[in-house]
Parts: sequence; structure tokens; C-alpha cells
Amino acid sequence: MIGRANTTNTPDGRWELAAYLVRERKLGLAMLGGGLVYFALASRGVDLMPCPLLKVTGLPCPGCGMTRSCLALLRGDWAEVWHLNPFGPVFAVFWAVVAVGVVLPPPWGDRFATRLGRFEQRTRWAGWVAGGLAIYGLTRWI
Repeated sequence: MIGRANTTNTPDGRWELAAYLVRERKLGLAMLGGGLVYFALASRGVDLMPCPLLKVTGLPCPGCGMTRSCLALLRGDWAEVWHLNPFGPVFAVFWAVVAVGVVLPPPWGDRFATRLGRFEQRTRWAGWVAGGLAIYGLTRWI
């Protein structure tokens, strides 16, 4: 975990990403709120953050198309989701889980964060997603 003692009784907390945002409720809410504002503006066609890598090199980064992929997911357009960025659903599920965790009342939210932390430790999903994104990013350039 970032800058905090490990509270899940696991060997280390470095794999806990969603659980950290649930435990740090204010940070999780701030990130969710900012993301929702960005997402709402993007759904209206406002381009707030063009990709700097794409602008400088002409090559897309692994995250290029992620917002549009999530918007296509909401429309149920799976072909477009896959075309824009196949990791869109992964990030949508991640933020949905964080949203559930931060809105739960403290005793339930704490238990949810503990179980979520155990899941993240066991699966190390963040590492798998990061590796997949790196491979995806490199294959986009071919």
C-alpha cells in the first residue's frame, strides 16, 4: 500500500490498489468524482486530455481509447469496445468496485476493503493488467 501500514495481515500490501482507495475513502471519492466529471464531459464530446505520447510521437499509448471504450461499453457496443481499447471493461469494473466500497457504511466498507485486499493479494490482478497493457501498447505500434 502507498504510504500506509499494511492492515490486511498479508505479507505486503503492494498489490492492493482498489482496497487502498476504499480504505482511503476521501481519496477514493475524489478520484471517482473527478473521473465521473471527466467521463461526463467526454460523453459530450469535450476532449480535455489529449494523449501526450500520441501528440509527440504519433503512436498511441496503452491507455489511448480507454474513455471511448468505456462509453461504448455503456452503449453495449462490444465490437467498438474491443476496437478502441479492450481494457476498457477491466477499468470500468475496477471503478465500479471502488465506488461500491466507498459508499458502504464504515463497518461494511472496512470488511469489504479487507476482503478486496485479500483478493488483490491472491490474484495480483494489478500486475497482470499492467503487463497486459504493456504488451497491448507495444502491439498497437506494429
